[in-house]
Amino acid sequence: MFSISQIRAQARQTINSTPGIFLLPIIPVAMTFIWTVFQYFRNDTLSYYDPAAPLAPLFSSFAFPLLYGLLMSFISISLAWTLLLVVRGIKKTTELKDVFAIFNSPHLGKIFVTFLLKQFYLFLWGLIFYVGLGMFIFAMVLSFFFALSAGSVDSIPDESLAVIGFLVIFGLFALIGGLVLFVPQYLAYSQVEYILFDQLEKNEYFGANAVIKASRQMMKGYKGKRFVLDLSFLGWFILTGITFGLAGIYVWPYYYAAQAHFYEAIQADFQARQAAFFGQYPNPSAPATENFQTSEQPATETSAASLKEDSQAFGQQESETNTSSQTVEGSVESPVSPSNDQPVENHSDTPEQAVENKMDSAIDSPIDHQE
Repeated sequence: MFSISQIRAQARQTINSTPGIFLLPIIPVAMTFIWTVFQYFRNDTLSYYDPAAPLAPLFSSFAFPLLYGLLMSFISISLAWTLLLVVRGIKKTTELKDVFAIFNSPHLGKIFVTFLLKQFYLFLWGLIFYVGLGMFIFAMVLSFFFALSAGSVDSIPDESLAVIGFLVIFGLFALIGGLVLFVPQYLAYSQVEYILFDQLEKNEYFGANAVIKASRQMMKGYKGKRFVLDLSFLGWFILTGITFGLAGIYVWPYYYAAQAHFYEAIQADFQARQAAFFGQYPNPSAPATENFQTSEQPATETSAASLKEDSQAFGQQESETNTSSQTVEGSVESPVSPSNDQPVENHSDTPEQAVENKMDSAIDSPIDHQE
């Protein structure tokens, strides 16, 4: 079993031994810096737009952040896949253009669909959190509006304070409950990009749902470790925010190298568990059937043995019966030949002839005796 300290040590070794590794985050760091500065001075920037043009605020508030987030997500996937190739030893050096390698992929449509489906599922899992956050923000805005209309906070009516208090309390409970529900699901989906990469490389892609399901199965028992790994980078993330993203030149390769090593570690452990399971059940598709056949085998063998014994006994009785019948038939078909001194009765004579024969023998006997 691996440890988080080992994963981070391997990640540091990877970034220190890979030429050009710090060229990868230059473009995303520059984009993050520009975006941060733009957000900071957005109010001043909007003042240059014509108020009569309604699309300018819409683009600034919704369209541009959406495009920026989508572009940064795809660049993050490119970074993750590039670092995975470096960790596996397939790629020895990195270049600046590697962050756009995903846009040259022939599977860009599959990547986009999988990304959207993952984000949609995460949105559904975080819906309670978003509702709680919205209620809490609405309560703050409502309290500010009531205080502004009443002149001071002390002048707000009790009914309004009760509504605000209910929104704040319910919103906080929804925030905490939604966060508890969302974080495990976010961790369960954390390996989607890496599994997607392997499936596309091996031509084993069977849809976005299959990738997400594989990630959930692989992360069983590892969510805690992944949470600790992300938590260990909290200080680096704070440093990146303080420096307007400039610290990301070191943090981004370090973070994604750690994620790649984490994926390799849990994949090896997952495959070892599968091999152990398949070794216990040679036919993994139907282990219960094999157990059922094994449990029924002694009874089947006993029944076969008893049937064999019965057939042998029946065969012996049949041979004895045949022998006795042959003996009887022999005695009937081959009668004992009569001796010379025993007359043979002619059963074909009539009764009158039989009486005459007896009388002749009685007359002949005294004469023969006198002679």
